[in-house]
Amino acid sequence: MMRPRYSSLLLSVSWLFHAVLLQPWTVYAEPFMHSDVAAQISTANFTQALNLLGADQVCLIEFYASWCPACKHFAPKFEKFAKFLKDKRLGGRLLYIARVDCANEVHLCGTFNVPGYPALFLGLAPDFLAKDPKKLQIYHGHDRQLQHLATWVGEYFKTELIYSDVEAGAPVGGAASSGPHTSSATAKRRPLPSGPEWSLADVEGATLQLWSIVVTTPSLHRGAEKRAALRGILEGWAAAHPSTSCKSHASGLLSSYDKLWPAGEEAAPVALLQSEPCGPPSGLAFRGEWVTCRGSKPDSRGYSCGLWEMLHTMALRLPEKPGAAGPAQAMMTFLMLFNTHFFQCAPCQKHFGRILASPEAAAVTDRRSLSLWLWRVHNEVNERLRGIEAQYGHSTTGDPEFPKEQWPAPESCPQCRASDSPSAWVEERVWEYLQQVFGVGSASGADGVRPAKQLQLGQSSRFRTTSVLYSLLPVLGVAAAALLLFLVVRGNIVSNRRGRGSGVLWSSAAK
Repeated sequence: MMRPRYSSLLLSVSWLFHAVLLQPWTVYAEPFMHSDVAAQISTANFTQALNLLGADQVCLIEFYASWCPACKHFAPKFEKFAKFLKDKRLGGRLLYIARVDCANEVHLCGTFNVPGYPALFLGLAPDFLAKDPKKLQIYHGHDRQLQHLATWVGEYFKTELIYSDVEAGAPVGGAASSGPHTSSATAKRRPLPSGPEWSLADVEGATLQLWSIVVTTPSLHRGAEKRAALRGILEGWAAAHPSTSCKSHASGLLSSYDKLWPAGEEAAPVALLQSEPCGPPSGLAFRGEWVTCRGSKPDSRGYSCGLWEMLHTMALRLPEKPGAAGPAQAMMTFLMLFNTHFFQCAPCQKHFGRILASPEAAAVTDRRSLSLWLWRVHNEVNERLRGIEAQYGHSTTGDPEFPKEQWPAPESCPQCRASDSPSAWVEERVWEYLQQVFGVGSASGADGVRPAKQLQLGQSSRFRTTSVLYSLLPVLGVAAAALLLFLVVRGNIVSNRRGRGSGVLWSSAAK
């Protein structure tokens, strides 16, 4: 019989081997803001929590997703609103205020047909228990200004409700905006990258986040239209993704797509939802942190920046084919599918839809005009968001430290701007710049090119060391397991020799 301490060592060996070699890498996620007022409810406690309430209890429940940039941006505002409401007697009693994280509670949110995130539902506890969204009121405003939310709640109770920062516990004079406005004269400019201007890790990160949005939002993977749209997104990745891992695994999903999501199935089956569009995370450049897309705050830039990098790089990788199969039409189809079906920002979706329907978009016919059109659109969106930032002090995914600006920066491409008019662009030079910056092999690790040892914007030496350690962990795990196994075997041999010398066996010593 084996001594307990050696049995523990063997268990340690088994655990280490399992954790290091068999478990997939966990994608890092910034913690979502905690609420001191709203109860956090889930499938496990939903029924119990609401059953404790009376039949006439009115509930305000926020359905959000912890991956959602708009939800992260709204979280402090919702906390203010919850503090404003918590002591108010409306309809003769206090409101029950709660939240549900739909990133973890996919089925629960699916039963409420949540239209997008964040979403506010208001109604009686029995109607929430019955999971009947038709009997509940949903806030459809996109600005989510606190006074507008207060008016909406007041209308439910047929009373006038005026929001007050003082009642919400905010400092006197504290505005609803997230910080001081930055004038264009004093605005800081983002430092230029010391290496490539885009990162493979960020494109992979945006791909994984988009996939996460689709699989954790029931309305995005239900119905024939969504089935066809998701296939179209995979086709785009399989044709032109700069990550060889994402490209090959998207191609693999396409080859078995009809089996993974049969045409007769209303909702995407679990097998498809659990698929990895880029393969095992251990084989990716993305390690849970943004690189060139890193913002000054955790909820700034990131995903939206990664999406733009994805589009610019795909535009220069879509295969040359005649007519409707060419890169211009293929990219327009990809953009239309994304905007119509998977863009979870209603005002952004509306604005981008107008851009896609414009005469300028219709004039895109080849790779050159496609890349230049995408560049102009990117700058148009930047200018729009810059205006929002100037007015409100923030935008949903903007960086408060570095307001949006037109690119490329003069330092990156001096020839891209006319010498006699800095606001005028020389498009031939811009086209050359786009090919150089986003073309095949332009970033470390992209298109199968071996990663270069260079530091990029937003990547510290600490992050570089962490990435190296990530790559060495499987080797270190095997070495550690081998060492532990050696100690166990050696201990057995020594103990057996001692046992024979003293006439005492392990079995008798263990009794």
